[in-house]
Amino acid sequence: METIIIRRRWRWIGHVLRKEQDAIPRVAVQWRPEGHRKRGRPKTTWRRTVEAEAAAMGQSWGTLRMLAQDREQWKEFVAALIAYGKKGS
Repeated sequence: METIIIRRRWRWIGHVLRKEQDAIPRVAVQWRPEGHRKRGRPKTTWRRTVEAEAAAMGQSWGTLRMLAQDREQWKEFVAALIAYGKKGS
């Protein structure tokens, strides 16, 4: 079940990163709120989860944007991410 969730999340990210620069979903994914949070452990957000998975694969947000433009490369990346997740578990 976990692999299905990861695969769908990353397929959606690829879809959003291929959208135009001013598309609402793309703006929302790249948005960084200003200000400070309360003290304590940061909340586990969707974006932090995605960034942590990308960092585990050695990818930055900028390289993900370029990689998503080629659908075949993106599919290979998602497959590798799923395989890495299974191996790392």
